[in-house]
Amino acid sequence: MDRSTLGHNLKPLERDDLVVLRLSPADRRKRYVELTKKGRSILRESRRLWRRAEHRFENVFGKQPAAELRAVLLNIASNKELHALAIR
Repeated sequence: MDRSTLGHNLKPLERDDLVVLRLSPADRRKRYVELTKKGRSILRESRRLWRRAEHRFENVFGKQPAAELRAVLLNIASNKELHALAIR
């Protein structure tokens, strides 16, 4: 992700007090993104909701087919050749 895209994506999170941007003490050109207390709380809640959604999906779709689907999707996401095609 380029720097301007990253900045555009972080601005709403910073505005909503979910992250804070910190300057590196060693190199002021570098910034670090840190979750705030509110951000950590929302992350915990979102993980809980995601696990519940996964559980419900597995109950309907089946554990083995769900695992196979996840494996296929991870393979697609990690396929560098597909990423190169998408950029063109």
